[in-house]
Amino acid sequence: MKDFVSLGRWLAEHPRWLLMAQLVLLHLTLMAGPASALGRSLMMAHLGLFVLWQPFVGGEKKLAREHVMMLFVVVGIAATFLNFGLLTLWVMLLASIIGGKIFILGSRWTRWFHLLALAYLVATLLVFLLPPLLPSAVLISVPLDTVARYFLPMVFLPMLALPGERQVTDRREMIDFAYSVFIFLLLAVVLLGAIAGMLLTGLGYVESLLVVLVVMGGALLFLGWVWSPRGAFSGLGALVSRYLLSANLPFEFWVEHLAAYPLEAGRPEDFLKWACERLTQEITWLSGVAWEDTAGRSKGLVGGEVGQPTVFRRSDICLTLYTAQPLTPMLIWQLNILIHLMEEFFRARQRAQQLRQLSYLQAVYETGSRLTHDIKNLLQSLNTLCVAASREGDQPSPEFQRLLMRQLPTVAQRLQQTLDKLGQPSMESSSWVLAQVWWADVERRFSDQGVQFSSTGDISKALVPSSLFASALENMVQNALEKRRILPSLKVWANLAACPEGVILSVEDDGSPLPQALAEEIGRGPVASDNGLGIGLYQLSRQAVTSQYVLELAENRAGAVRFVLRPATGATLQKGQV
Repeated sequence: MKDFVSLGRWLAEHPRWLLMAQLVLLHLTLMAGPASALGRSLMMAHLGLFVLWQPFVGGEKKLAREHVMMLFVVVGIAATFLNFGLLTLWVMLLASIIGGKIFILGSRWTRWFHLLALAYLVATLLVFLLPPLLPSAVLISVPLDTVARYFLPMVFLPMLALPGERQVTDRREMIDFAYSVFIFLLLAVVLLGAIAGMLLTGLGYVESLLVVLVVMGGALLFLGWVWSPRGAFSGLGALVSRYLLSANLPFEFWVEHLAAYPLEAGRPEDFLKWACERLTQEITWLSGVAWEDTAGRSKGLVGGEVGQPTVFRRSDICLTLYTAQPLTPMLIWQLNILIHLMEEFFRARQRAQQLRQLSYLQAVYETGSRLTHDIKNLLQSLNTLCVAASREGDQPSPEFQRLLMRQLPTVAQRLQQTLDKLGQPSMESSSWVLAQVWWADVERRFSDQGVQFSSTGDISKALVPSSLFASALENMVQNALEKRRILPSLKVWANLAACPEGVILSVEDDGSPLPQALAEEIGRGPVASDNGLGIGLYQLSRQAVTSQYVLELAENRAGAVRFVLRPATGATLQKGQV
């Protein structure tokens, strides 16, 4: 039993020897004669080897009962009615199967082996099988029987001499059925053409066969040139490929239609409805198209549910096409390509919608992070007013009343701006104000914070983005004041300088420098913070970029820590200007 298993494994790894044995048994069958008992016995052995070699069903598969019955019927017909006519049909089928494998074989030696096998079968067909089927009155000028019996087996010698290659047993064999059908029809044309040539021209069999072979060779050369010419004409190959991809709708036109739909227009479901409507307009033989996305968010129908339904189920969409007649496999294949393109464009619009939603959420997040610092600064201002109010008696002093009149409108205005930003995070904008007016206002607001304000250059006519500069000043001053809790003697300076490139805002303190690792991350991303969220300067840097400004740490050393907000095209403020 182990010997048979080993033999079967070896034959599976070397299928060329199965094919060689088939051809040898076929030749012995022809030499013995199909009507003899020996010839039919050899034919049974040949069919058995074919069952082991055939590329359609894997050797590990179990045959169904109907397949076994069909196999017994074929063997019974061969054993009972075997003749030259059945052998001719069988050799044509075997040649077409081998020819269908030649065009997809990757190995050079294996391809040559199958080419020699195909040549042997074609020669056997022409010189061994067809002559006995001709009328006895047909003139055959060459002793074809002798050639067939003793010279055809010489083809086996180069087949044996070709280098052997081990085949992977778990890889399924492939066959090109289109080439197989083409070779079968080509052999039929050659055989029938030779017979027709003898009857119409009175030539002998060999002469008629040579004429047919020359004519067929010329026709194939011409078709090969027309299929893929060298000139400007694209060739029949391109026309056939375009037809196979068209389904009566040019492939490139369908891509243009899908791409013409605006990416930002409507929802993905609206695009799906539009594409189905366009499909029914372009392919006139469609009665209707029903669609549904697999997420269940939308479904609809264009046209009517009339005729034969054909369902095309994809990963994201499911389409049902209604036609008057059932679709052929070729049309189903063509429509699959068009629907696959539709699905890819549908996915693109889904991704675009998700990106818009993520962009809005990112805007909400960034605005919320930025407004957190604004609210914290407002709360600090209110706490300052509360502390001042707790020190007053029943009759508020004139200084306290002036403080309220100065601070409360500003706090209310900033709180209203914060609410406006929170309501429309993606529409946040900054109004431009006179630098001198804005600077005078912030001096009054921070007059009790111990911050020294100064200006450089003529700021009376310069304009600044109020929201950006207010956020920058509050963040930079607040960071410096946080350091004053540890070092009460800390001094803080704020400077507004006008230069040809624009207005530059800087805040400096004489405290300790930032750690080098922290300084390198300023403006690049959120950083570690013991007294906040650690993202204030990062959000401020992002806001500055939208206004074409740059936030940077200009100096970072003991006694001089200076942050600068400058125009993106301008130069940093020099030390002497602070």
